[in-house]
Amino acid sequence: MKQTKTRLLCLLLAALMLLSSLTACGKDKAKDSNLIKLGDYELLYKGASIMEDSDGNDAIVLTLDFTNNGKENASYLWSVDETVMQNGVELEAATVFADYDTFETVIEGQFADVAPGATLEVRTAYLLQDTTSPVEATFEQFFGKKSGKITIDPSSLNREASAADTTGGEPPVDSALTSDPSETGDALLDWWNGEWYGWWKMTGCSGYYEDMEGDWWDICGNIDIGADKTGVVRLWDEDYSRDSLMAKVNVTLSTAGTGEHGTMTSEDGQFTDIAIEHADWIVDPGLADRDDLICIDGYYENGDDEFYYEIYLRPWGTYWDDADEDSRPKSYDDWYLPLIKAGKSMPDAIGADAPASSGDTKSTAPSGNSNAPSGTGLVSEEAVQKGYVWMNEVNNNIFDTTYEDLVDYFGVEGEFVKEEYSDHMKWNQRYYKWVSKDDSSHYIYVNFAEKEPGVYTISSFNTSGFSGKEAIEKYLDTVKAEAAERDKAATANAKMKDFSVTVTQFAHDDVAVKITTKIPESGWSYDEGKKCLVENDDPTAFGAGAIRFEVRDSVEDFDYYKDNFKDYQEIADREIGGITFKGRTYKRIGYDWIEYVAQIDDGRALSIGLTDIDCVPGTMPDVILSGMTIK
Repeated sequence: MKQTKTRLLCLLLAALMLLSSLTACGKDKAKDSNLIKLGDYELLYKGASIMEDSDGNDAIVLTLDFTNNGKENASYLWSVDETVMQNGVELEAATVFADYDTFETVIEGQFADVAPGATLEVRTAYLLQDTTSPVEATFEQFFGKKSGKITIDPSSLNREASAADTTGGEPPVDSALTSDPSETGDALLDWWNGEWYGWWKMTGCSGYYEDMEGDWWDICGNIDIGADKTGVVRLWDEDYSRDSLMAKVNVTLSTAGTGEHGTMTSEDGQFTDIAIEHADWIVDPGLADRDDLICIDGYYENGDDEFYYEIYLRPWGTYWDDADEDSRPKSYDDWYLPLIKAGKSMPDAIGADAPASSGDTKSTAPSGNSNAPSGTGLVSEEAVQKGYVWMNEVNNNIFDTTYEDLVDYFGVEGEFVKEEYSDHMKWNQRYYKWVSKDDSSHYIYVNFAEKEPGVYTISSFNTSGFSGKEAIEKYLDTVKAEAAERDKAATANAKMKDFSVTVTQFAHDDVAVKITTKIPESGWSYDEGKKCLVENDDPTAFGAGAIRFEVRDSVEDFDYYKDNFKDYQEIADREIGGITFKGRTYKRIGYDWIEYVAQIDDGRALSIGLTDIDCVPGTMPDVILSGMTIK
């Protein structure tokens, strides 16, 4: 069932920013090639320099003008998401002090509110891998799609003195004895903000999740809360990653609670495929039975699919020696302990980056001791990145995809890494890599689980060495087009069968529409509860594309939630069953929708909504819609 880039260091430094006296700057930017427009905001890249961070390491510091063209006050921190890359690796945020006496860092301007129409100079800092290789900075709307990039040659930059330079790389003695530059000075924020690791479980399961009663999984996350006590919680378990979140929830923090850490409350957001609303999460660490532990509990309901969930988290680096084996994450010994003993930060995916040799890791069978098929796994760099996009964004049935299916997609056998038995999940697992010929550090790491004898299907996957987010930006349209061509070819040769269903209005069985068409003999099914055709033999398959039907009195009734539609666009009308349907696309409740609505007669209106599938001419969704009759 189971990139936004974390800006942890920025937030952890929030309360250290005691001065906010930066002066707004104005400049004619209309013709500047370094101008980046991000919806209501503009960025003007003004230059960069190399400075030493608090540990004496080289950091690149970018200077930008941030202009707020919106209608409300806005800070750079909560308006712009930045990613800085060098040598194909995402750089870490750097702590560069401007003044040790006040603990002021160069990024202070990011926290200041900028009035509508005003401009403020801001700076951002990242640790360099070297001072010669190009650096690429990407700036995106925090909640949007617009972005821009700047490429910088560090070898051409001047060095600029930081507070570290003037103090020999160390703060004054009195400060060093009393303060940690990585902390904000706000005890409440410092406790909550950071990387978290633990486990979560499901109980009270019904519907699709009935067989998962009591199952549990490892989970990672980060909490970023600003000085205004608002922020974001991001979570991912074994089937997700930092680039592909299981949950993203906006929260507020209050000092009220049963303990010294106050209470964190959800405001809005997403948990898997359902919305999280105000007070769905109320997290009070004072109620926990252990120190440095938070519990997030909630209820999942989507039609007949329901479960209660509990999420237990502790700060990354915490030892769980006070908890028995049943109260620890299942990968605690094999993955987590080796990482923290090696001083590693939290990876972007569970199971990634574990030290190759560690006394805490369990031995796994090498390729020579396994019957697992194996090959080189070598493909082009483009194929690696497009493969990730296909797996993460296009293939809605990825967790039904077998090893053989993935071999067919890439055209080569994967490089076998290891084989092991999961005591927790009670199945055998095989791990493979598909690796770039151009750069062996760039690969997709895939875990296959033997849930049925002899059949290995994908249970998780993640990237290494390249940005999944950038790959999606670059290749998504191409991969979708390629998938559509494959679908066309398969559709042309598919054996079809008759399909008929009568859809009634909720609580009004007398208001009904009969829909007939043809669907493939295999690969599609119907979910009676959700009233939708599902692009999977299992109608309850999680994440599968679907064609949903809904009947109401009038077309206007389908606009009830229109104010919550994101990226709303009207598209061309479509004739279905001799009736002209109005078309539109939008995002809602975690789904990308293509919806067609029409008034059938005075008392009946029909919505045909496609979720997480495209309707390219000649593909199966298009054929199904074209063959419909409506009565």
